[in-house]
Amino acid sequence: MILGFNRDQIYKTIKVINNNIIIVKDLNGHEMIAIGKGLGYRKKKYDFVYSDEVMKTYVYVDKHKNSNLLLFEEVPFEIVEVAQKIIDYATKTLKQKYNVNLLASLSDHINFSVNEYHKGNVTPKLVNEEVKRFYKEEYQVGVYAIKLINQTLEIELHKDEATSIAFHLIVASQEITNFETRELMFSVKKIVDITGKHLKIEIDEDSLAYSRYIIHLKFFLSRIIRKQTFNNTSELSSIFGQLVTKYKEVENCVFEIKDFIFDEYNYNCTNEDCIYLMIHIVRLHELQRKENNNV
Repeated sequence: MILGFNRDQIYKTIKVINNNIIIVKDLNGHEMIAIGKGLGYRKKKYDFVYSDEVMKTYVYVDKHKNSNLLLFEEVPFEIVEVAQKIIDYATKTLKQKYNVNLLASLSDHINFSVNEYHKGNVTPKLVNEEVKRFYKEEYQVGVYAIKLINQTLEIELHKDEATSIAFHLIVASQEITNFETRELMFSVKKIVDITGKHLKIEIDEDSLAYSRYIIHLKFFLSRIIRKQTFNNTSELSSIFGQLVTKYKEVENCVFEIKDFIFDEYNYNCTNEDCIYLMIHIVRLHELQRKENNNV
């Protein structure tokens, strides 16, 4: 969770993670992750840190596995800075308050997109038309964001990435009812259980891979609850066939999730829905395996 701070706030350094990330303790004894450009440079244990040096702070809940800490260790700081500029622009332009974890999820997404760009990979953008139609203002912020990313990092992300940026803003700003919250909690847990069963893995709920998966599941389910569904196209039908061929082990997992959603919401998932699920299940599997190998 991000904490607010004022210029008079003083922290004490507990551990230096890298030049831009340190673990600190506030005057009340609460440990947290502090992020800022050059924040850890030449810092030693018990050195003081002042609030005007800090860009963001996160509560340090689990000293062994903290998804935000893992993420910010992995993502280059210039990407975190760009993500914060996008959030600041969106906050000012849309006059919107965002979920405390937006900086983490947006930094993670931008880092993933940049890495895919350098590899020459193109991932289908499954929410393009829906975002443009239902969330026009967020989409325009996404357009601004892509220009900023390309200019700052000297790359050429495709303009379709604007919808992915908008997607993260939408998820972080959604105000859902208590009923919808309960529905989401139940359904997310059920889908995670189904996923773990078919992939034959125990999904670590403290892992970065799990956090990423949950973000996309919540968006997917909230659309179904609100009856904002994907459009199906023949082009996406062919993509689904290709994915099933390439990731055969995930097919049964997706189909069981599809059956659960039909039973729970009387909604029959389209091929595009299944593609969306399959992409993120495959990514979860690969990331979980990578994290387990690094333990």
